[in-house]
Amino acid sequence: MTYSIVARDTTTGEMGVATQSQAFAVGSGVPFALPGQGVIASQSMGEPMYGQIGLDLLRGGFTAQEVLTALRSVDPNPELRQVAVLAVTGDLAAYTGEACVADGGHMVGEGCVALGNMVAGPQVWESMVATFETSEGPLAHRLLLALHAGEDSGGDLRGRRSAAVFVVRASTTGRPWRDTVVDLRVDDSDDPVAELDALVVRLSRYQDVVRAFQQAIGGDPVTADRVLEELRLPDPHTEPDHVLWRAVVAGLAGREDAARALLTELAGVAPQFVEVGRRFGSAGLVDPDLMARILPG
Repeated sequence: MTYSIVARDTTTGEMGVATQSQAFAVGSGVPFALPGQGVIASQSMGEPMYGQIGLDLLRGGFTAQEVLTALRSVDPNPELRQVAVLAVTGDLAAYTGEACVADGGHMVGEGCVALGNMVAGPQVWESMVATFETSEGPLAHRLLLALHAGEDSGGDLRGRRSAAVFVVRASTTGRPWRDTVVDLRVDDSDDPVAELDALVVRLSRYQDVVRAFQQAIGGDPVTADRVLEELRLPDPHTEPDHVLWRAVVAGLAGREDAARALLTELAGVAPQFVEVGRRFGSAGLVDPDLMARILPG
């Protein structure tokens, strides 16, 4: 008993699912996604077959509607299901079974489908589509705005408890960890979408810092250092790993005094990360002589 949205960013081709429910851990059962192929939401007495086999059928060349038709034909209780399918091509299809708990229904918009059951009314899925269509920014952000709109329009009749957002790329790189853009969930909370908002922001920052660290150790520390300088300085209490990476990048870029200052502050808050830095040198990940110069004694 849930409301969800599946959508595609027409600029990047990224595809995503976002969902919220009063049920526990909605992210474990509703969203399905496969980079380069499509995304599916399966809810209301959800049947995992629609997500798992549905993605395989998309990979095999089925259209979104053909996926729904094929799986409904072998489902003993299709009247209980609510499903939305989005292919990488932008092809969309959705289905709300006649036995879904009221209010239940869906709406197909421009590049998106919103669906809900046991919600306050049709305004829930209608507001989600309207919000997505008029929003801007990264796909995960737009999906969460749609969830907020659904909640503001009444949401799940029972209240709220869990939420999830899942975004994948339109093409595969052969490196699955790079093909999934966002995969976050909040399983048990009084305000799960607000928590997802914060996690998406933290994830974006984390990805920026890791990317810069990899760029630095890959041979371009000056550019990486400049990128990190544009981010706010990490808090050693909440982001000790970021402080370590930031210090290493600064050291590799020739700013050893700044690196040493960061690591000295880190030693007073999370000394285990200073030890991790020392092990970077021992492992040869970073020049051990550099680490010896910037690590506090």
